[in-house]
Amino acid sequence: METLSSENVPPTETDLLSLIEQRSAATFYQPVISIKKKSVIGLETVGRGIDPESRSLIEADKLYQLSSEKNKSLDLDRLFRLKGLEGFAEIQSKMPGLILFLGIETSVLTREVVGSGHLLGMVQNLKLDPYSIAVDLSKSETKDPDAARTFVENYRGNNFLISMRDVDTSRESLDRVLRLTPDILKLDPALAANLSKDSYKKDGFRSLVNLGHRLGGLIVANGVENEEDALAALELGADMLQGSYFSKPQRTEISTTLGLKARIVFVASRFKRLMTERVSRDKDRKAHYEKIATEVLAGVQESLIEEAEERFPKQLKSHPQLECLYLLNQDGVQVTETVCNIHMVSERRKYLFQPAPKGTDHSLKDYYYSLVYNGLERYFTEPYISLASGNLCVTAAGLLKDPEGKKPYILCMDIDVTKI
Repeated sequence: METLSSENVPPTETDLLSLIEQRSAATFYQPVISIKKKSVIGLETVGRGIDPESRSLIEADKLYQLSSEKNKSLDLDRLFRLKGLEGFAEIQSKMPGLILFLGIETSVLTREVVGSGHLLGMVQNLKLDPYSIAVDLSKSETKDPDAARTFVENYRGNNFLISMRDVDTSRESLDRVLRLTPDILKLDPALAANLSKDSYKKDGFRSLVNLGHRLGGLIVANGVENEEDALAALELGADMLQGSYFSKPQRTEISTTLGLKARIVFVASRFKRLMTERVSRDKDRKAHYEKIATEVLAGVQESLIEEAEERFPKQLKSHPQLECLYLLNQDGVQVTETVCNIHMVSERRKYLFQPAPKGTDHSLKDYYYSLVYNGLERYFTEPYISLASGNLCVTAAGLLKDPEGKKPYILCMDIDVTKI
C-alpha cells in the first residue's frame, strides 16, 4: 500500500501546476454521526494534494492560498471534488445509504462558473444519486453573493442537499445562512471546543440550533473532541456529531471500524441515561409546582375575592419558593397589587426589575389566554426571566371561583425554579 507523509515545506507554483495537471490528490473522509440512529450517516471530504515527486501530502489551505495568487483555485477545487466523488462511489458500492458532504470552496463561485453544470456532470458520470450528495459550502465568501445563491438554487433544483460549514454567530455567517437557507448547518468547530464547560458557548450554540431548526435545517456539531462536549451538543439540540472523538479524517472505510461503533454506542447509552434523568427531574419539578399551586389556590379560595389580597402574605410565608402573587379579572386586568417576597429583588437591581402594579393588562400573556380561551383550569408557563425579580421562574395560573357566583378570577403565582 502506498505511504503518504505530511509535507511541511510550502508548495511552489510548479508543485501546484504539476499536481493539478497529473490529478495528484487524495481524499480523506471523516464520519458524520447520528447518535439517535447509532450509526454513521455521512462522510465529509477532506482534500489533500500529493507532491508528484516526493509523494508527500500537502494541506489544502496551503494550496488554496497559492492557487488564489495564481488564479488556479477553480481547477484545484474541481480536482478535490473529483477525487472525493470517485472515492465515495467506491465506498457507496459497498455501503449504500451514506451522504457525502462534498467540500466546495465558495470563493470560486462566480458568474462565469455558475451554470456550467460541471459538478452535475461529475456526479452523473460516476452514476451517483444527487440525493446522496450534500454540497458543503466553505466559510470563505464569494465576491458575487448572487452567483453563490444561483449555484445553490441550481443544485437544489437538481436534488442535491445544501450544507454550510463553519457556521457561527457572526453577522456575516448569519446573513449567509438566511440568504442560502441550507438543509444542513455544520457549526464552527470552535463552538464545540469546551462546550460542556462554557455557558456563553452554550447560549450561542443553542441560538444557532434554534435558527437552523426554524429554517427546516439539521445541525451538525463539528469539532467534537471528547465525550462531555458530545453530550452537551446533543442536549442543546444537535442532530449529528462530527470530530476527532469519533474519528480523524482517514482514507480507509472508517464507518465500519469497531472502535468507532463502540464510541457511538457508548455516547448513545450515556445520552439516553441523561435524558431519562432529565425527564424524571422535570416530572418531580412539575409535581412540586402542582402541589404549591393546589395549596395556594385552596388557601386563597376560602376568602371573598375582595379579601384575597389579604391572604397573600401568609401564602408567601408558607411557600418560600413563591416570588409573588397577584389576581386578574376575567378581562386579564390585574385587580390587586403584586404582593412579593420582600427579599426577592436585590437593592442594586430594584430599578431594573419591578413588580407589575394594580391595573396592569395581562391579556396578552400566555397564562391568561390559555385559561380563558382553551378552557383550562390551571396553566404553567415554561421557565422565563421574571420582569418582577430578574430570577428564573414559572407562572402558575389557576381559576379562582367567586363565592358569590360571579365570573371566575385568575390567581397568578410566580415560582422561583431555582428553589425547587
